[in-house]
Amino acid sequence: MRFTLPCSPSLLCIDRFSLLESDEDEVPFWQIFRAAITARIKGWGDLVELLETIAVTLHSSSLRDYDTLRGFLQDEWASKETHFFTEVWPKLVQLALQMPQLFPESSLLCLSEEHRQLELSRRQVGCLVVHQFLCSLPQQPWATDSSQDFRIWYSSGSRHSMATRAYLCSIFTYFQRLSGVGNATGPIFSPLMNEWPITFTLRVLRENRVVQLDPSLLEHPIYRLTVVHLPIASTEPSLLGLPDGACVVSANKNVGFGQTGTQEETQVGSSPECCPIVLLTPTLQDNQVLIVQGAEAMITIKGYGREARLDSVLAADYGFSSGDSQWSKWRRRTMLFMDALPLDQFTVDKRTIADHLPGHVDRELLKAYNAFSSGSPKGGCKSNYTEIVTGLWGCGAFGGNPQTKTLIQWCAASMARTNLRLVLSGEDHDVLASELNEIMKMAREGLWTVKNVLDKIRELKPSD
Repeated sequence: MRFTLPCSPSLLCIDRFSLLESDEDEVPFWQIFRAAITARIKGWGDLVELLETIAVTLHSSSLRDYDTLRGFLQDEWASKETHFFTEVWPKLVQLALQMPQLFPESSLLCLSEEHRQLELSRRQVGCLVVHQFLCSLPQQPWATDSSQDFRIWYSSGSRHSMATRAYLCSIFTYFQRLSGVGNATGPIFSPLMNEWPITFTLRVLRENRVVQLDPSLLEHPIYRLTVVHLPIASTEPSLLGLPDGACVVSANKNVGFGQTGTQEETQVGSSPECCPIVLLTPTLQDNQVLIVQGAEAMITIKGYGREARLDSVLAADYGFSSGDSQWSKWRRRTMLFMDALPLDQFTVDKRTIADHLPGHVDRELLKAYNAFSSGSPKGGCKSNYTEIVTGLWGCGAFGGNPQTKTLIQWCAASMARTNLRLVLSGEDHDVLASELNEIMKMAREGLWTVKNVLDKIRELKPSD
């Protein structure tokens, strides 16, 4: 399966605005796009008109309004308008128009069991992100509720306006970095001057039941579990498993960014280089996880859900020399996208713990083990990750039981022979933190193995 890029000669459209001198009923979209984007654009109003022209040309419809985008630009970037269009915009246009050279096949080979990894340069990823901003990409060739572009952040009526503004800040900060020019027209550290590969990997596990795994995995001793309790959720770099660990992203089966403030949306929305996952990753199956390596975050976000909002803009940790990039913590950043079961669909009453229904523990354990063992060298059994940083995976809208989900992840990390750091936030988890600390004490004193913990989980019935 391939994702068609806008430079493909096969992507034809009607020239509704007569931007070309052509008598053909349909012309390649790329010709229209090139004419539209190279027109003189001097301000935010012109930019919105360009977005509308592209939307009507490619999708035959426009958004009802662009009020959220306009409001963000007028409120928070008003003083930067002249600088943006004299220094930043020309570089973005140049990068967008490099697509035929950066992607000679005019398409992306999507991840699948036959094609499990795609490695892109930061320039290639930057080109894709610019097109996501311009909404110049066609729809994905699979059924999904994930948007292929950023239009979901542009219109009024968002229920999570603070989160949306944070995501827009992330994108525009990224664009300024891409240009290599700061607010005072002095040079700044640019991702394009500090190159490293950004890797997207679909990891597929052959086994679909725990009994099919190597039995020795269950005999592994329980590794260290550390519980961190914060007053408020955060995407601070210290909570991302940097530089040599990995961070769990509590993903939907259709991975990507969104309009609200879920953990997945804040992780992806704060890291523009991760946003192209929606173009590459069909719906995750039970035996699949997505691993993204090398995506740099532009901002930190604090809060969750309706309270998610911009916290700070991050400084680049590399310099002007291409050699500096080898020391960047972002180069080795690893994001583990793993979708939990939507257990809210199974819960029938308050006494029922859907996590313990038949097959559910196996499914979640295998999903987590698939992700956590992704750091293992080929043929090896010990993960190279120094630790896995996670939260209450699948315990929000999906209805998972926090204690059960944590124990499952603890088992999976121990099977992969790595440590687990659980990050809790808010005042509601004091009891959970206390319970987990007690279980950890029992595990240490009893020299528990993975099997011991799994037996404890399986002793619980759905009605317990």
